[in-house]
Amino acid sequence: DDAASYASYIGSPNFPVFADGNNVITGATPMTQDAYPEICVIAPDMSIGNCYSGHEKIEIALDDVRAHAGR
Repeated sequence: DDAASYASYIGSPNFPVFADGNNVITGATPMTQDAYPEICVIAPDMSIGNCYSGHEKIEIALDDVRAHAGR
């Protein structure tokens, strides 16, 4: 419900929005959950690339994905 509410609040973006109610993500990624939103680029081999925080960084992260995909 938190993720759906947040996605609606930010205008139903064209990127996925997730929630981590059990705070599992901080142990598995470089994300801190101190800034919102946070996004990490995940490579096809499931390795974590660059991570970003803040609304102004979302497009930069998506550009990283596009560059990695060769687009």
